[in-house]
Amino acid sequence: MSQISSGKNLSISPASLPAVPVQNILLVARLERRRQNYEFEATSLPGHLLHYVVAGKVRQQCNGREYELRPASVMWYHENEWVTGRLLEPPWIFYSVNFIAPTLPPPPEESRLFLRHHQLAPLFHKLWKAWQQTTLPPIQRQATVHARLLDILAGLALPAENSFQFDPRAQLWWELETELRRDLTRVIDLPLLVRLSGTSAATIARACRYAVNESPARRVKQIRLSLARGLVLRSELAMKEIAARIGYPRVHEFSRDYRKQFGKPPTVERSRSIC
Repeated sequence: MSQISSGKNLSISPASLPAVPVQNILLVARLERRRQNYEFEATSLPGHLLHYVVAGKVRQQCNGREYELRPASVMWYHENEWVTGRLLEPPWIFYSVNFIAPTLPPPPEESRLFLRHHQLAPLFHKLWKAWQQTTLPPIQRQATVHARLLDILAGLALPAENSFQFDPRAQLWWELETELRRDLTRVIDLPLLVRLSGTSAATIARACRYAVNESPARRVKQIRLSLARGLVLRSELAMKEIAARIGYPRVHEFSRDYRKQFGKPPTVERSRSIC
């Protein structure tokens, strides 16, 4: 996760630019869904996942938020997020790009949907075509695909207050968070973070503050409860199953923390979403 910034009055000399953020690109696909009222339920892929809508209209839910995707919109997912939705106007045609960028913070959850990005359509198409050029020498294909993806990232209109002003002191935490999201059922404590990172607890705490201005414990709880809210509102899983999936061995502790975070117990939120 490198530095891409739209911040005001930002002056960066070429020599100060950090390494490019994209470590590896796992998938580039052009997909179609044509059945009216097609419903889906899935978990996004590890790393970062971009969907660019070419045609169709879809209503979907992710992390307790509802989105309506239309042509020229981009949806950004990060690390195994629970997604459900329904196709409203077929055909749904979209590009899907999955990439690993451990030092690139995702946009905040309230800013994951980018609308009216018509200028990105040819860039996604070029990326998809480059991905299909399997007869090219590997280095040439890799360089072309990475360049096309970086063009897309540079073309996204990010909120100025939440732009990618990557602080290199935060890199340790973003790499740790990527690993933690792979399995939220385990006990995540400082000894685990120290073991995974090979650094001290104080170093981890500083990196987390630089990244999200929170303590590691608070950040982990935010991640867990954000995923839980999507499951509470949009799945039929029992509260015990949701608690277990996000690493809470006791349902009452999950309910207590959920109420503190969102203002209502999970059972109340679910009952209101059904009404």
